[in-house]
Amino acid sequence: MNTFMAIMSQLFWGVTVGALTSAFSALAKGLVAIVGIGGMGWYGFKYHRERRARIDRKD
Repeated sequence: MNTFMAIMSQLFWGVTVGALTSAFSALAKGLVAIVGIGGMGWYGFKYHRERRARIDRKD
């Protein structure tokens, strides 16, 4: 019976740690994607605003 309980305990912790690792990994990937897309949008907005200001100064 001790062996069975030890196996079940190992299985429980393995599944729990695997699920937590998977969940945090998915959250981290989502955060990286949001920051990356947001950063690209901010940089594009900044670039176009400066370009428009440069064109307006030439006129």
